[in-house]
Amino acid sequence: MEVPRPIDTITVLPDGSAFGVFSMPLPEDHWLYQTDAEGFTGPPPMTLRMGEGPARTEMAAKVRTAARWAIKASTRNGKEVDFDPDAMAQNVVIGLLGYWTPDGLSGDDPWANPDPVPPIYQGAGS
Repeated sequence: MEVPRPIDTITVLPDGSAFGVFSMPLPEDHWLYQTDAEGFTGPPPMTLRMGEGPARTEMAAKVRTAARWAIKASTRNGKEVDFDPDAMAQNVVIGLLGYWTPDGLSGDDPWANPDPVPPIYQGAGS
């Protein structure tokens, strides 16, 4: 894919590697632009549907915390208004469930784990 505009800022690291930050448009068939066929403009999917009560209140707080973390992670704490919706969706999953590892923790980067580490969620009714 062609870069839509020149990369203005390139950072060269001491080891000779480099990186640049730039914006690219989403493809026209991206899920963000899809309508009713995918169910995003109608009612919510409610894949973790719960009724009222203490369990819902607790889960709602956890989901809200994960979503806020995902938004901050995807926008560099609100500094980037041009963000990747796929990265945000992935960050919600990580913020809610943890990393894609056997125990949900980042073994290689201890700084990336919460302190204290929350217990592994076993699911409703377990």
